[in-house]
Amino acid sequence: MSIPVAAPSASRKGILLGLAALAMAGFFVAIHIWGLPAKLRYPGELDFIEGIPLAEMIHLRRGVPIYAPASEQGFDATNYGPLYYLLGARLIDPERPAYLPLRVLSLVAMLGCAVAAGWMAFRLAGNWLAALLAPLLFLSYGSVIRHGASARSDMVALLLVFAGFMVAHRFRESRALLWAAPFMLVGFYYKQQFVAGPLAVLIFLLWGKRYRLAAEFTALMVLGGLAFLAVVQFVLFPGQAFLRHFVFYNVLPFAEEVFIAGIGFFAMILLVPLLASLEFLRLFPDRLLKCYLLCAFVLALLAVARAGSDTNYFLECVLVCSILFSALVGRRISEPVRAVELVVLLVVALFFGQWFRTPIPSMQNFRQDRAVQNYLRQQFPPGTLALSCCAGDMVRAGLALPFTNLYHYSQLIRKGVVSDRDMTGLLAKHHFGAVVLDFDLGKEGVNYHAEYYLTQSLRSAILQNYQLMTSIEMPAREKLSPEGRFYVWIPRLGPQGSCAQ
Repeated sequence: MSIPVAAPSASRKGILLGLAALAMAGFFVAIHIWGLPAKLRYPGELDFIEGIPLAEMIHLRRGVPIYAPASEQGFDATNYGPLYYLLGARLIDPERPAYLPLRVLSLVAMLGCAVAAGWMAFRLAGNWLAALLAPLLFLSYGSVIRHGASARSDMVALLLVFAGFMVAHRFRESRALLWAAPFMLVGFYYKQQFVAGPLAVLIFLLWGKRYRLAAEFTALMVLGGLAFLAVVQFVLFPGQAFLRHFVFYNVLPFAEEVFIAGIGFFAMILLVPLLASLEFLRLFPDRLLKCYLLCAFVLALLAVARAGSDTNYFLECVLVCSILFSALVGRRISEPVRAVELVVLLVVALFFGQWFRTPIPSMQNFRQDRAVQNYLRQQFPPGTLALSCCAGDMVRAGLALPFTNLYHYSQLIRKGVVSDRDMTGLLAKHHFGAVVLDFDLGKEGVNYHAEYYLTQSLRSAILQNYQLMTSIEMPAREKLSPEGRFYVWIPRLGPQGSCAQ
């Protein structure tokens, strides 16, 4: 494949506009970089989802079957890819669990995505302005930094799948395109989210009537996926219900409020970059990139309607739009009128792109987290069985957490996948030595967060069998709840079961 011919030499005005575009994008990236050291060092959760996989990785290191079906003994949702858990479990210390190793891994993957964006933009525009602008634009988004600096699986999976797409794009005219499949398969088994890449390759091949190569690519993906599944199911996690966790437990119901929030994110953050990307593809047609862009957006808008969804579903859209938007700027920077229009649109995109980022942890947050940990360690001996929606805080304090994802467990009860009798029976027997929530369960009226994490039967069982011991201040920035306190419940006086192990 030939690299596109470089754009004509930019005028002096074009050079100044190009430098202005780089400076503005660089300014927002510098703001994010300024807060990264504190985010990496912060011992608590930067994102409310960090603690759940950390608790599951601890279970994996300790020999707990994390892909076992939900039962009275416990439940690990493990709804990400097995490679994420296998790698993460080797990076953490189960006796002193911390988010730092996982955050560093995610940060490195985010930077890898930025480098890939720069290389792809250079190939499309043929100049260094696009190559420099694409990674800066990608890293300027608050949602990108939010996920890239947290202990989540998204960035590593995105890097792997996008690496596969780059291989497919580079060799799209030959059978060497098939080398994209291994990267995409590994990315899928790291997190089963970014499927726009392989879908785009398949549509591209069918669009070009290259049916034989399309069949070979499909066969490679399907057979490779089944082989990977067999290794995971029968070698890495024998006797466990891996497929049930990997696929069926992930099918959660439609949530109207989440879908509306996702549409709002799209309209506010990505509409302008999408229009610029479509303009580039109109002026410089590229069937494979067009398929990728459209697949990424369609799948993101469909997936974000799932209960519990978040802005991570749009990360692939942000990456490809950063590339195409930057390539358009690089191609048109020598045209004074168009260059001014594009720089104005870039400023708009940069401004709105700052939404949905996590704030920098303050010294007060560090002190609050330490106070919470000290309290839990002083009140409950190591190994005390706990039930909590704040998994990371519990396992860092040495408490045992047999049910690591209380929200997901409640969703499975609502779907009828599991019965609520097991959990209510455990609560009636005072099985848990502590129930720690970040919302006031005894609050009168509609309590959104109580309904979010617990079914009505579970809420009633806690109120009947446990009493509020105290509430303590917490780093409110970590959680969904606006109340900013931990509510600690202990068994009521009377016949008690096992409270500790």
